[in-house]
Amino acid sequence: MFVQACNAFSENTVLLPDGEGGVVVFDPGFSTPQEWEWFDAVLAEHSLQPRAVWLTHAHLDHVMGCHGMHKRYGLRPRLHSLDRPTYEMAHWAAERYGVALDPLPECGNQDFVDGEHLVIGQVELTVRHTPGHAPGHVVFVDDRNARVIGGDVLFQGSIGRTDLPGGDPDQLAKSIENAIYTLPDHYTVVPGHGPATTVGVEKAGNPFVNAAGTGMLQRT
Repeated sequence: MFVQACNAFSENTVLLPDGEGGVVVFDPGFSTPQEWEWFDAVLAEHSLQPRAVWLTHAHLDHVMGCHGMHKRYGLRPRLHSLDRPTYEMAHWAAERYGVALDPLPECGNQDFVDGEHLVIGQVELTVRHTPGHAPGHVVFVDDRNARVIGGDVLFQGSIGRTDLPGGDPDQLAKSIENAIYTLPDHYTVVPGHGPATTVGVEKAGNPFVNAAGTGMLQRT
């Protein structure tokens, strides 16, 4: 797995090799020539070919590279159906934040479904719907490697914001409790921003949502 912080929002773009010469690109946030150069260098060094673009959710910072992925490789992003409106709002968000955004391609026809089992090459992932930060947010659980590609649900010592359109703090708390904290403590969480953490560390000490039920979102 390769992770690169991209764009003005320091969004973590995740590359997951499929073990057969392909790579899945999660949340492509590429927005500068330097970020694309990093991507090209990883592909060249490891002889990888992009096979799919999968989104945890469709906020602006997580889709800025979708245009390039479609232009270069003909790949359309796949997401949960409830985040299609979020995807369509990306240009409005770009104008609001004053950042450039190339025209986004249409999404693929097949949307993620909660509990879906994904297989691509030698990679097997399970989709878990985790609303609260965005209506159609999902996380991808990799049981074989004990890790979660988690987007903006749970961060090291923090959580995703809930003040954006479609955000809901109660939903986010339940998503973390039911979709992430039910995983074994040693599972690594690769978030959409910042460093990785583990399920156990956040269950024990996350100030917003924790296993003891004393987090700030759990006391409201």
